[in-house]
Amino acid sequence: MRHIADFIEQLERGDDPFNIWVYSSKGHYSQFGNQGNKQHKPNLYKALDQHLQIVVEMNNDANDDAYLLLPEVHAVVPVAFREGQVHSLTRPTAA
Repeated sequence: MRHIADFIEQLERGDDPFNIWVYSSKGHYSQFGNQGNKQHKPNLYKALDQHLQIVVEMNNDANDDAYLLLPEVHAVVPVAFREGQVHSLTRPTAA
């Protein structure tokens, strides 16, 4: 589990593309806002401001990780995310 501010800072420093998903209904998430490179960070802040359940899906060849953002407790947890659904929480691997 990571602090949400640290996670967002890492996203801001990096150039890796990512998709923002928000909870829609019945266990499914929908993409949030425009997904162009310049739109990611403003959309992330907008979703956080609206207190939405958010998944950030990293979208590059080297990294297909996804993270569930929990703004109410200022935490981020890695998740298994496929086809718009969170399938399970994953445990971070030791470095």
